[in-house]
Amino acid sequence: MCLLGDMRQEADYYRRAWTDSGEKCARAMRSLGRWHFYRHEYRESVDCFNKSFEINRLRSDDWFTCGCAYMRLEELDKAIFAFGTVVSIDEQQVEAWGNISNCYAI
Repeated sequence: MCLLGDMRQEADYYRRAWTDSGEKCARAMRSLGRWHFYRHEYRESVDCFNKSFEINRLRSDDWFTCGCAYMRLEELDKAIFAFGTVVSIDEQQVEAWGNISNCYAI
């Protein structure tokens, strides 16, 4: 189902993959989180990412996107946490370090 969602860019396929997996398919929620993010639906995006993090917390690119969504929502403490998680997974993520400093500067 996730592949169909990727090919057709339709959220219903991600939702179905999530449901059919018994809410255990982190990829479905990650993909749905990105889908919402690129449509500027930031609250929905972070909700999806947080569900995926309950299953797999080690994907730094997802934490980065979630942090960007939190910045757009002006929830800077949560953005700092997300970007901090990025650099705890990969300390050479320069953009995450920069976004942490931007959050403190705002």
